[in-house]
Amino acid sequence: MPHPLDLIALVLGILFSLRQMDTAQREHERFPHVAAADFDAWKRSALNAYRLGASACFGKVLLDIAFKYLMIHYAMSSPWRWGLGLSSDIGWVVLVVLAWWRIRAAHTRARELGIEVRAGSRPPA
Repeated sequence: MPHPLDLIALVLGILFSLRQMDTAQREHERFPHVAAADFDAWKRSALNAYRLGASACFGKVLLDIAFKYLMIHYAMSSPWRWGLGLSSDIGWVVLVVLAWWRIRAAHTRARELGIEVRAGSRPPA
C-alpha cells in the first residue's frame, strides 16, 4: 500500500517541474527593458526554487519506496518505523515550504522587474 502523502508529493512534483520548464524557456530577449544581470539572477533563483520543490517531492516518493523495502526485509521496532516515517514526512514538508517561500520571492522579484504581471493588472509601458 502506498504512503498517503505520495500522491500529493507526485502532483506537487509535477507542478514544480512544469513551472521549472516554463521558467527555463524564458529568454532575456523577450524582456529588453530588464537588465541582463537582473534577468539572469531572477531566472537562476526561480529555477533553483522550482528544482528544490521538485526534488523534494520526487525524493520523498523514492525514499518511501526504499523505506518500505527496508521494513519488509529487515525487522524494525515500531519506534524506529515511526521515527523514520515521521522524520521523512516532516523533512519533506519543510523542504516544500522552503521551496514555496523561495518561489514567492522569485515571483515578487519578477513583478518588480516587469517579467511577470499580476493577474488583473496592466503590464509596464
